[in-house]
Order: sequence, then structure tokens, then C-alpha cells
Amino acid sequence: MTTPAPTTAAPTTTLAPTDDCGRVAAQVEVAHPGTTQVVVVLAAATSASRATLQVAERTPTGWTCAAPMDARVGRNGVRPLLDRRSGDGTTPAGVFGLGMMTAYDGQVFSFFGNSPDPGVTAGAYRAVREGDCFGATPNHPDYGHLVQRPAAQCPGPDDEYLPQITGAYEHAALIGANMEPEVSGDAPGEVPYAAAIFLHRFSYDGAGNTKPTAGCVSLGHDDLVTVLTTLRADVRFAIGTNDWLLANP
Repeated sequence: MTTPAPTTAAPTTTLAPTDDCGRVAAQVEVAHPGTTQVVVVLAAATSASRATLQVAERTPTGWTCAAPMDARVGRNGVRPLLDRRSGDGTTPAGVFGLGMMTAYDGQVFSFFGNSPDPGVTAGAYRAVREGDCFGATPNHPDYGHLVQRPAAQCPGPDDEYLPQITGAYEHAALIGANMEPEVSGDAPGEVPYAAAIFLHRFSYDGAGNTKPTAGCVSLGHDDLVTVLTTLRADVRFAIGTNDWLLANP
């Protein structure tokens, strides 16, 4: 009886991406080995408040990007995180992980919303409750943290009383730009790079048109739910112009 020779699996060939989204994701993987999922947010120019968002997935043969979704970014465009300042109306450009925050009641979460959990799996979902105030007043101890305050005591010009933001914050994910545990700007003299940077739902003007954000990334309801329920815990957000991201992965 002849014993058949063992078979050897054919080597897998990784193909170089040919699209902007795939090229950005591949660069992120080089800079951050082990990355298998990238949310690529591309603005056409640093001053643009409109962008496209694609979810890129690592496969055995390379990076595959889902169809582009219409997104909005800051009213003044995008700016590298370390050049940004709270209140300047830009979305931080850079590569960031999924944020994680510890609320005043001890809950650790990466998602929140005024509507029920749509089915996220990458981290805990916090159902917004009375008293949830996101501090965004620079050089104040609450800056960049979720604290308990009545609406009347969440008064800073940039502080956000989450129960009152029922539309845009029906669901949201934390983007880890200047996020806990190391928040610059919550002590005197520290640079307030960014606070309250989320992926959330569009806001609309009186005519039903989408509005730019104050610094977040926003999507339509259906696209937002699709993305949030697709995210994995090790996802990275790559935000900026194509050329800048390729040079700064």
C-alpha cells in the first residue's frame, strides 16, 4: 500500500490595495501591526466638512473596503490632533483606537446613546441617564470625563448634557482622541486637544440638510447602526485627508 504524499497549502499572496481606503488601511497596519479593521474617514481637503467613511477589513489576501458612506466632520474641517484645540470646530486627524471611559458610577463603556443598544459587540453600551454630563470646559477637572451633574449645573459653553441630545446621540461610539486614561486639558496649564469626539448620527438644519459637527464624525441613522454593530474592540479610526494619512499612519 502506498502512502499518499502530504499536501501543502498554497501560499497566500497579499495583494497591494489599489484604492485610497485600502492604501490607508495598509499603512495603518504597517504602523500598528495586528490591525485587522480600520474605519477610514477621508476628507477631500483639510477645510472640508464633508467626508466619506469606509470600513476596511483585513483578509488573507489584503484589505477590502466596504462601500463609502456619506459623513460629516467638523465645520472647519480636519486638523492633526496635536495642532487642534477644543472649540476650534475641527475634527482631530490621526489614527485612534476605540475609546473607553469610566463613568461616575463605575461603568466602563465605549458606546452610549439615548436609544436602546443597537447590538454593539466591541464594548459596553451605556444607556444615557439623568445626570450624565460630558465635561468639555478646558482646564477644568471634568474635561474629557463623564460626570454627574443636573442639567443646570452642566453649564460650560462646550459641556454636553447627554439626555438633552436625543437626536445626534441616539447612538454613539467613543473615538479615542485625547481619551481616558490620559486626558490633556483636565488640569490647569494642560493643552486641551480634544474632548467629546464621537461617531454619532447626523444633525439636521430646519430644511432637513445635514449639518457639520463641532469636531465629531457623523453618519445617517442606518449607516451608523451598520458601522457600530460591525466594530471590533481592536478597530482603529483613521481620519484626515488621503495624502496626510498616507504620510502619517
